[in-house]
Amino acid sequence: MKSVGAVLVGILLALGIGVLEIFGIVAPIFTRFFGPELASTALPMGIVVFAAAFAFYFGGMFASYKAPSRRRLHGVMVGVTSFAISPLVNLGTSAVTAGSNDPFANLRTPGALLFTGVLFIAVLAASYVGARRGEALYAHNQAFIRRQRRQQESKEGP
Repeated sequence: MKSVGAVLVGILLALGIGVLEIFGIVAPIFTRFFGPELASTALPMGIVVFAAAFAFYFGGMFASYKAPSRRRLHGVMVGVTSFAISPLVNLGTSAVTAGSNDPFANLRTPGALLFTGVLFIAVLAASYVGARRGEALYAHNQAFIRRQRRQQESKEGP
């Protein structure tokens, strides 16, 4: 259960950071330079890929650090699970709403499929790098805690 929680909190952290980046940092800049019409409809794809990679780096790092074991796997699962949940949410939304909605209408063009593939690869790579960093941070912190305990035990000793 701790594993699932680590991955889910990592996903939520990544989504939160991504929303803050896109709507809190990048949107005012684009609104200022390009006007509200362009900024709200067409964010450049490179910035979206960078924002997703940046966000999932920290999500993967958090999940890796908090996981009980197999830390790198848990960090990478943040990116994989987020891409698995998204189509399920789209299917559920289209099933609940009345009408004939196509949940994957935006993926019918080759450009959209290419962009989705690039985004998926960027998210996986960033969450892997974040997972490695979280694993290294955990090992460093555990070594520091052990060293600190040994020093306290030697001071309290005989």
